[in-house]
Amino acid sequence: MDRLEAQQHTIYLARHGSQAYDLATPTSDEDFKGVLVPAQRYVFGFKHRFEQFETHEPDDLVIYTLPKFFKLATACNPSIIEVLFVEEEDIVSCEPEGELLRQERDRFLSQRAHQTFTGYALSQLKRIQTHRGWLLNPPEGEPTRADFDLPAQPTLPSAQIGAASAVIERQGTSGFDTNFLDMLDREKRWRAAHKYWKQYNQWKKHRNPARAKLEAHFGYDCKHGSHLLRLLRMGEEILVQGKVLVRRPDREELLDIKLGRWPYERLMEEANATMDRIKKLMEKPELLAVPAHPDEEALDALCMDLMIRWYRRKGVVGAK
Repeated sequence: MDRLEAQQHTIYLARHGSQAYDLATPTSDEDFKGVLVPAQRYVFGFKHRFEQFETHEPDDLVIYTLPKFFKLATACNPSIIEVLFVEEEDIVSCEPEGELLRQERDRFLSQRAHQTFTGYALSQLKRIQTHRGWLLNPPEGEPTRADFDLPAQPTLPSAQIGAASAVIERQGTSGFDTNFLDMLDREKRWRAAHKYWKQYNQWKKHRNPARAKLEAHFGYDCKHGSHLLRLLRMGEEILVQGKVLVRRPDREELLDIKLGRWPYERLMEEANATMDRIKKLMEKPELLAVPAHPDEEALDALCMDLMIRWYRRKGVVGAK
């Protein structure tokens, strides 16, 4: 499917990301996400498979097929669910079926937001902490096998290392020779150190110069820090208020973090406090503003209804 065909089948298109959050800076790109009803050859045939159209020229654009979008939104995927809750001025185009989808958007919200929003936030936290480690204590050089008192060529095949590690994790070290355990430990430590070194060099090679300057000055990736807190707060808002607040009410704080005005310690303190609140909320799920799970049968019926409506309105039933 090319861009023209994707546009012809699109029922809903909106800005997302920093522009929709009202967190854009002069260097921010424009990102767009949307939903389309796939041509019937992708639905009823077997030869052609298609779930999304994506391009990065001139702007980042991703348009999902309606079934794929429903699957992701039902899982409360953070980067998907927000698309339905943007402000009116961030909607680029909206067909009647897109409007119906927007009207039913609350049906996608559930306590799954706890898993997804927190999960995405933790991935940001891991990046922040990894990058901070590289900034404060960069590897001095590529680790060699000799550094770990290992021979130049491995004596333990990868398959054997993996199998032995799995057995030890399940049953403990009983029955293993101490020399083998020592060799296994050193081999695993060298592999971890070498992987860490490769990741560090890849990070240095592909760093955005402007972000690298901020990282070096403030000691952490400020953009990831802003994403971290936004994701945690959005997840909490869904659980407590039953709302997806895309246009951020905490805009000034998040911009301050993004621009490096919060020290690392303050960011971690606020992130940990928010995670603690979410953990306590989940101890009494019956008091939350959203159900444990969305009604997937009802959403499945809605997905089919929207597709049928579009096909009928376009008069393409039976078309190739």
